[in-house]
Amino acid sequence: MKTISISDYAYKYLDYMFCKAAKEYRPEFSSTDWDNLNNRLNQMEKTSKISRATMADKFIDLANEFTSTEPKERVGAAIMFAAARYNSFEAFSKSSDLARDKDDAVNWYTREYKRMLEANMDDLLNTSDKTTGNK
Repeated sequence: MKTISISDYAYKYLDYMFCKAAKEYRPEFSSTDWDNLNNRLNQMEKTSKISRATMADKFIDLANEFTSTEPKERVGAAIMFAAARYNSFEAFSKSSDLARDKDDAVNWYTREYKRMLEANMDDLLNTSDKTTGNK
């Protein structure tokens, strides 16, 4: 089974789409804000034992193991449920008043998921086009 990974192109596209979405959501958002956030995340990655991409690959490896006994659709639903459960916990731990911040959090996570899903689909389509010659 093929493991999905994000290329450098996809990361740049994700950066672009995030800045665009953030600007729509918060007009005061600037590209400098994104650069500062990215710099902090990159610094965290340098000091962390494991990168985001490596963690994602480990989750995908586990999902691929489940597909030996479960349909992909069921595994995908379980991954989405786990992400929703964990992100709910993350939002709760970051907010002093989640009842007040719930709509903002749901909107942010929804936009982020859509952005990541689109970038990964584009990455697969671009990879597929290169390997099959389809345009």
